Amino acid sequence: MKTRMLVSALLATIMAILTAQGVWVVPVSASGLPSLEERITAADLHWSRRSQAGVTEVLLQNLEGADRDYPDQGEVLWRLARAYWWKSTRFPKDDKKTRIEWLDKAKATGERAAKAAPGNPDAHYWYAAAMAETGVARGILQSLFMVKPTREALERGLEADPNHASCHYLMAELYLQLPGPPLSIGNKQKSVQEARLAVKYGPDSSSHWLVLGRALIATKQYDEARQALNTLLAMAPDPGDPDGTRADQDEARAELQSIANK
Repeated sequence: MKTRMLVSALLATIMAILTAQGVWVVPVSASGLPSLEERITAADLHWSRRSQAGVTEVLLQNLEGADRDYPDQGEVLWRLARAYWWKSTRFPKDDKKTRIEWLDKAKATGERAAKAAPGNPDAHYWYAAAMAETGVARGILQSLFMVKPTREALERGLEADPNHASCHYLMAELYLQLPGPPLSIGNKQKSVQEARLAVKYGPDSSSHWLVLGRALIATKQYDEARQALNTLLAMAPDPGDPDGTRADQDEARAELQSIANK
């Protein structure tokens, strides 16, 4: 009884603090178990505020609790994979050990999501994104090793939804950043094609415009590259990740400077 009272008091304190900060915690029903729909609704709200202090931890607690209470639910698992990926980005790039630990969680959870919900493009995308980022963090050889399963996951995502902007975006990044045959699948023209689709279906993402600008520069289409990069510079910061938008805009300025005389 004392333990339950202590937990209840602690939960009440946490809820009061988070409510004061404008963070919505998961409502608790009379049975003490939030519904799956309540968990997902809360997770989406937390994601939209993920840059605020303390929200990432609440996001993870909610989704990990949802995974315990409602196992093998694709809608929970892809959001949890995304949350683990996001947590990995909160550490400096030189802290590879910690970043890889979180990325491994994202990859394992993304794989579970793709198996639990094979018709959900978000499940395949976040599995692919976690694999790609894990490969980069572990080094070039591991990155090349991850190419085939990453592309296959993206292809499954696009089979489920041909208009999935994020899948097109990551496909564009693969074609742009990887070496070409016979070593890997790099292809600058295909990168442009995929990046155009990413901005067509997801024009509100700064990363989509950045990869389009970079792909156009790689194929020496400088005027259109300037248009894409200037579109990015005119974008308002993403409320969920304003630092990410600003970082993309800094990269856009550097890319524009690199083609100033072309």
